[in-house]
Amino acid sequence: MEVELKLLLAPEHNEQVQQHPLLGAPTRVQQLTARYFDTPDLHLLRHGAGLRVRKVDGEWIQTMKAGGSVQSGLHSRNEWEGVVDRSWPRLGKLRKLIGDDPQWLAVLDETNLKERLEPLFLVDVQRHVWDLEIDGNRIEVALDVGHIERKAQRVPVNEIELELKDGDPAGLYAFALQLLEDIPLRISNVNKAQRGYLLVRDTGQAPFRAKALELDADATLSEALPAVLGNCLEHIQRNELAVIDSDDPETLHQMRVGVRRLRSAIKLFDAVAPCPPALQEDISWLGTMLGAARDWDVMLTSTLQHIDASPGGQHGLMELQSLAQQTAQAKRRKAAQALLSPRYTRLMLTLGSWMLQTAPLLNGSAAQFSRQTMQQLHKSLLKRAARMNDGDPASAHRTRIAAKRGRYALEFFHSLYRDKGTRTYLKALSATQEELGQHNDLVVASRLLQELAQQHPPADGAIQFARGYLVAQQLMQPADLNAISSRLHALRLPHMR
Repeated sequence: MEVELKLLLAPEHNEQVQQHPLLGAPTRVQQLTARYFDTPDLHLLRHGAGLRVRKVDGEWIQTMKAGGSVQSGLHSRNEWEGVVDRSWPRLGKLRKLIGDDPQWLAVLDETNLKERLEPLFLVDVQRHVWDLEIDGNRIEVALDVGHIERKAQRVPVNEIELELKDGDPAGLYAFALQLLEDIPLRISNVNKAQRGYLLVRDTGQAPFRAKALELDADATLSEALPAVLGNCLEHIQRNELAVIDSDDPETLHQMRVGVRRLRSAIKLFDAVAPCPPALQEDISWLGTMLGAARDWDVMLTSTLQHIDASPGGQHGLMELQSLAQQTAQAKRRKAAQALLSPRYTRLMLTLGSWMLQTAPLLNGSAAQFSRQTMQQLHKSLLKRAARMNDGDPASAHRTRIAAKRGRYALEFFHSLYRDKGTRTYLKALSATQEELGQHNDLVVASRLLQELAQQHPPADGAIQFARGYLVAQQLMQPADLNAISSRLHALRLPHMR
């Protein structure tokens, strides 16, 4: 199993890396040219594998990497590597390296795979390598500078790889944090092969939604914590590049949901694994930066549409939409700048390190922890629902938050519960969030419009018209709090498997 941490940096900082006192003189410098192979229908990619042949010091080296995971930039993958006699894959030799692993042997047993393989892209880099031993950990540090090439397309490569040869993965985070003190770095959750496939598919960055989390029935709490937090981090980080490079509102939405799930998960485990206050503060900062941009997206793409469809809705609406668009774009740029900042990198590195060091200290059953936690969350939800009243808008907001916490918790542990009851419970909580969330969107939009009026006095007439319409809509279409409360009180927790 290969374990490495990938970090991006600007080319102007390469010399600073090579002269950094933590590294010293490079152990070796290599020119590495690798061709990546797959079928025209991307058989290997669809099964989570990558296959390359690379020339190293005059020898052809064949490598297949497959499976594994990425959490906070830490890539863990199966790796099979060996010498071949040509620049083309030798599948027979690869099968011998894989041994008796049925999953990956089945991938190679695809009909006519040998005949269908073709080179899809090339990775050409100059690699500076340092072999270090730090605090009992053997770490290979590699600075790769070059490009990925697909036909006439090229994308640059400028990154540091920290590969753990022996020791504790937390040591990679510790070393990266030391480098970050002097050199601006960003975590990379996308390896060179994945970047090459983006050229092949030419699809750009699509919104990434949270994957269903599967825990074994006998999973321990020490296994559950990194699985749950890792699931949240994947949700956040797989949307990171799209938030930086595009203006798709859905990628921003998904990343914000990922942060909300992360905060909910940290609160979930607080009794057994309290998160350091400084780390919580940085997570809250990230949520605030993304939330500010997302609120404007919602108002622009959803809330203002209600006014557009209303009688008299064109009263200065085009000017208002233009101002809202400008503000939404500015907030988006600010969110992107936050993701490019050292604070964000430090947050992800620190969180990954804390997670790795905390999990082994936990004792107990994940199922028992989940059952007790869900009972507490259900009780809290019913208490908040019973206290909702139309004269206190905050009471509905508190109920929505309680429903969200219960929903996220059950989604984290859903594999431990019976399917039917779980689906019913999640559907009810999701509906509660949706119904109370629509009301909250109108409240937030009214606040944002007031801010816009203060910044753009000439547009005050159109803005106040819009605010008045939204207030009227709140009064005319209030959420039925009694009905919501009754539905929640009739709800029963699902049974465990």
